[in-house]
Amino acid sequence: MLAAAVASLPGLWLPFLSDDWAQIDAVARGPVACTPFGDFRPLYMATLWLDRSVAGLSPSFFHATNLFWIALSAGLVVILIRRYTGDARLALAGGLIFAWHPFHVENAAWIAGRSDPVFAVPFLLAALFYDRWRATASGLPILALVFFEAALLAKETALTLPACLLLIGLFDPKRRPGRREWARGYAGLFLLAGLHFLVLRPWVLGGMGRTLEEGRGVGWVKNGLGLAAAVVFPVDVEVLAARPVLYGTLALSAAVLLLALARWRAVRVPPQALAAAAVCAVLISPYVVGFQERYLFLPIAASSLFLASLIRASRGRVAVLLSACLAVGWAYGCFAQWRGWQEAASASRNLVGDLVRASRADGSREIVVANMPFRVHGSSVAGDFSAALRLAGGRPLKVRAATYVSYPSPDSDSLDGPPAVSVRRPPPYAEVDLRVREGAFSHLVWPRPLQDDVVTIPEGSITLKTGGQVEIRIFPDVEAGRAIYAWVGGHLVPLSVPGETGRTGGP
Repeated sequence: MLAAAVASLPGLWLPFLSDDWAQIDAVARGPVACTPFGDFRPLYMATLWLDRSVAGLSPSFFHATNLFWIALSAGLVVILIRRYTGDARLALAGGLIFAWHPFHVENAAWIAGRSDPVFAVPFLLAALFYDRWRATASGLPILALVFFEAALLAKETALTLPACLLLIGLFDPKRRPGRREWARGYAGLFLLAGLHFLVLRPWVLGGMGRTLEEGRGVGWVKNGLGLAAAVVFPVDVEVLAARPVLYGTLALSAAVLLLALARWRAVRVPPQALAAAAVCAVLISPYVVGFQERYLFLPIAASSLFLASLIRASRGRVAVLLSACLAVGWAYGCFAQWRGWQEAASASRNLVGDLVRASRADGSREIVVANMPFRVHGSSVAGDFSAALRLAGGRPLKVRAATYVSYPSPDSDSLDGPPAVSVRRPPPYAEVDLRVREGAFSHLVWPRPLQDDVVTIPEGSITLKTGGQVEIRIFPDVEAGRAIYAWVGGHLVPLSVPGETGRTGGP
């Protein structure tokens, strides 16, 4: 727990980011059952409400709470590994691998990433209490059911718990389920999951809720393989997505090497490693709809046991060498992740501060940003900026983006040349010319890049050309009180502000 807390400490100095604004704004009047994005997660939202009730709008307090949930998860991972394997040293090794995994940085740096550790804690407690109950299988596993429902109320992906427990029972001869366990244990878990998803959730949401079907089929397979590779080889997902074959091959090679070394040095592959790999696959399965680092928070608990078991089975100097390589890789990964989030925080501070100042201009009733930052160095920036204005002390205005761009650094703007050439003010319209070079940390996120296509938006038009060129035209609208801005060199630059006329030329 201490190791996990230390690894999460840099998050205490970060501001609210991206989805944080909307979710913290949503609990202004009290706890709510659903996120602003249509997810039924009352327990998760309750933690945000409690933080706001206690500490107001202090980002450090929210981040400290994230740190607490991450550290508690790490402690429970150690307890569960020790219970399942009976090996205290293996539990310590697995717990340290989990605590220092680079992908946990997102859960510490991004308050909205709290949902994963918040659901992981009751999930792990449910598994612990179920394993204690199954020793006698007397009555019903009440505590396991209570914490299972708590996990479901924090995040719907807790649905994987019964399948994970079943896999553990099948891999461990001592935990093979008998008739009483099937009738009282698994039946109760599956019944509770059915009631939650078929009765409680639809009743609260007024339907089945949000579904994520984009990329269905081949896209889901790619996401699943990418997530599995990232668990073993934790490269930033932006880098992994840019060169999936290379890093996927490296991750697969590393897993095969560890299996071969364990088989060679210990005669057989440790059974707990195989069980951990199977559980990890089950935990990853709900997340194939997307590719985000925070999704791997709980699957990393299983992969940590997988890695710890194979490294220990390698024995002697080989095990020491592998441990050193893992420690160096994890340390560098954490450094790279924190650097990315600190750069995103720098961009977000500038962006929100500029929006607050822009909101105070007389006559402005809406703000349109031509090339809004979406991510910076792979870390999230874009969000509900109307909510950000309310929380940051600005005048409540609509904030919209003509395009969303992922930038490699806080001062990047992807302008197609110097600002004096690539940015033009009205009349007759504001125009911003971009050249977005596709690669790691640099993407045109919206609209989707289609060569020689023109996208019409309410404020104007976007022309997508060859070579990553994007031409953005936004018309001023005095009646609507439209203020037009461009992201230039890490700040918002005004192109057209209601009440100010006769301004021409570049910024």
